[in-house]
Amino acid sequence: MATPPGRTASRIVARLGTPQHRTTLYLVLNNATGAAAGFLFWLLLVRVVDLPPAEVGLGYAIVALGTTIGLVSKGGLDTALLRSVPGASRPDADRLLGFAVAVGGLVAVGLCLLLATALHPGGLLPELATPGWLLVALIAVLLVVTWLQDAHFLAEGNARATFGRNLVFSGARLLLPVPVVFLALPLPVPLTWMVALAASAAVGLLLARRHPDRAGRRVPRREFLRSAGRNVTGSAAEFLPGLLLVPIVLAMGGAEAAGYFAVAWTAASLLFLASAAVGRSALSEMVRRGVASWPGVVRRGASQAAVLLLPAAVVGALLSPLVMGLFGADYADAATTAFALLCLSTVFVAPAYLYLAVLRAQERPVALVLFPAAMVAVLLVLAPILQASHGLVGVAAAWTLSNVPFGAWAANRLWRTSRGVIDHVPPVGGAAHLE
Repeated sequence: MATPPGRTASRIVARLGTPQHRTTLYLVLNNATGAAAGFLFWLLLVRVVDLPPAEVGLGYAIVALGTTIGLVSKGGLDTALLRSVPGASRPDADRLLGFAVAVGGLVAVGLCLLLATALHPGGLLPELATPGWLLVALIAVLLVVTWLQDAHFLAEGNARATFGRNLVFSGARLLLPVPVVFLALPLPVPLTWMVALAASAAVGLLLARRHPDRAGRRVPRREFLRSAGRNVTGSAAEFLPGLLLVPIVLAMGGAEAAGYFAVAWTAASLLFLASAAVGRSALSEMVRRGVASWPGVVRRGASQAAVLLLPAAVVGALLSPLVMGLFGADYADAATTAFALLCLSTVFVAPAYLYLAVLRAQERPVALVLFPAAMVAVLLVLAPILQASHGLVGVAAAWTLSNVPFGAWAANRLWRTSRGVIDHVPPVGGAAHLE
């Protein structure tokens, strides 16, 4: 007997009401809004402000370098917050957030100084100069602050606060470019990014104070740092390889080529950020509910990816001439095929990001170091070679090829996990302990 339509609708509503689906909904909405605002940001700069492609490429490279340093500096501090905050008292949860921000911010400043000292005298990125490196440092520190705020919100089961903080960031990015360019301020792209991040961090500070008081244990800093150390790569495994692409294009092909590829990457990042949101939601559920929940969490995450991401990837590839044409004929000529290839790479990126969430829940630091390291190594080898022979299409192909092995392997491991085969149980202090 067929299920009555009313009962089917009620089941769908009930499923959307589960914590994982609500968290995923807010995170996908958050990332989609942020990526769409980023897309409109570049469209505004190119079509309204008429910023040259070379300025776009240089600005994106500065933002990418700041994001890279922020990711490395944050390390596993966000995952440590996800694990530690649910069982901590309200004052201690706030203390852990402040401690994580201090540690991550100091690491970011140190890494910026080291990288600027190493690269600037050698002339590898001579376009940056001192103001550029200063913006790299400020962006890195502010990203550490905002990402750790988001981890704190997720640990509290409050993904809506993450969405609210990022709305401020997205809105500021759309409001600031015109006055910044009108005032002829230097480096308008990273300057706008930095000011928007500062505004969203201030809002995040206000939102963090709204969580109700509660009793709980006091988490020792040593235990917190051990948890961060076991997850030291953090979300760098998801984002670090892609962040290196535009600086590689800048170094190998110049600022104009970097500008064209930056726009294609920004548009495709709608899909990659949504993939990360599905994995992030799954991670928060796994660490909050324990090992017994993992098969169901993985099945729900896989279904979310299949319904939300794969059709969007196909549509994006088919509409690539239209999407790149929005930025002008020169962008359409230079980046249409590269954008289509980046969209189709979601077939491999989505399962890889979801399985990275499983690895982080299992606290498997060796795997979390090896996989991004292998991807970065493949990119550093393939991207310059393929760019020299095939231009921006070659860079997109290098990205896709670097994701194929891990994506295929991850799909197999996700299937095993969904069937209840758990390869590794986290140590004491991990997911099961938090319950």
